[in-house]
Amino acid sequence: MANILKLLVKNTVFKNDGNLVSLEKNYDAIGRLLRAHKVDSILDAGASHGRISKRFMRMFPGAHVYAFEPQPLYKDRLTALADEESRFHPYFSALSNQTGKIALQITQSPGTTSLFPPGERMKALYPEQTTAKETVDVDVVTIDEWASAENISQIQFMKFDIQGGELDALQGASGILRSTLLIYIEVFFNPLYEGGAIFGEIDMCLRSNNFALYNLFKPRSDDNGMLIQADAIYVQPSKLGL
Repeated sequence: MANILKLLVKNTVFKNDGNLVSLEKNYDAIGRLLRAHKVDSILDAGASHGRISKRFMRMFPGAHVYAFEPQPLYKDRLTALADEESRFHPYFSALSNQTGKIALQITQSPGTTSLFPPGERMKALYPEQTTAKETVDVDVVTIDEWASAENISQIQFMKFDIQGGELDALQGASGILRSTLLIYIEVFFNPLYEGGAIFGEIDMCLRSNNFALYNLFKPRSDDNGMLIQADAIYVQPSKLGL
């Protein structure tokens, strides 16, 4: 029986001595990769209610977190968090490769709200969550222009969870990305939003900015076994000694 269990684990978790799925937790990997480096500035794109921003502040006690969240539902909660914690700085605008105004597609579930309408695959996967509620115009800014206006020269760590808008946000950050050590980002392997980015596009963009894929975490598939999405960590290998 022990040999059967050992074989099962080997064939389902490991193959050819390599991980199919990382056994290390995503936040543990982030902490380990950055522990020898000074992290004083973190960007949280898609901060929602601020839970992950709070986690980052615990992980990096000297860091300020700049949190972007255009969903009006979360404004009061993020404002209250900023009143409690001086290292937390909320911005109620969207990030993209342009500045001005942009339409935010608000859906029944705040977690599927995006700058892009849900695609057919997304609607099939999450029919109730993706029901359209309303469209509102929100402010949009690029990371580089925001950093310049705020006199911020470095962001060592960035997190992106903006439902298909990740590529546009990265395209607006070519300057500040030179200072970034690690990016934690949600990626879609097959389109879920109309016009939203997929993994291959994000991968090419980050590689053109000297990043490499470190690992994938929490992969999710549909009922047919088709890979849909995961969380990815990208790093600048030369800066992290990898």
